[in-house]
Amino acid sequence: MNKKFTEEEYRKIAEIADLYFEQHKSEAVIVNLKNIYDYIFYNETVESEKIKDLNQELLLIALPKYRDWAHDQFVEKEKKYYWKSKKTDRNGLRKTIIEHPIGYPTDSYFINARPGAFTESEIREWGYNPDMFYREEVE
Repeated sequence: MNKKFTEEEYRKIAEIADLYFEQHKSEAVIVNLKNIYDYIFYNETVESEKIKDLNQELLLIALPKYRDWAHDQFVEKEKKYYWKSKKTDRNGLRKTIIEHPIGYPTDSYFINARPGAFTESEIREWGYNPDMFYREEVE
């Protein structure tokens, strides 16, 4: 299968499904998968063609019991990049995002700083704006 969900789409699907379950938990009815599918479809979480092609996969992501397994199977693995600032400081040095010894991204202006390889999600999560950096894909 070539088509997969992105990490962002996965998070949105899970969020909407959790909201659906929360809203319907007081009802004494069996979970209707068609309703969950429609709920996600009408929230325009994912492009409609992808939803139609991957409807079973989408429902497996929506169901909390299968969510971790479905993530491994149906979500694209994010690529890792080296990140270097587009701007230079007054000395002509560019900020490079490196890996802190504890494992999270931090920045450095040292010329010989070893860059850290991080996904775009990790960069955003730590408060950096990816648009302010050049990125070089890690092979």
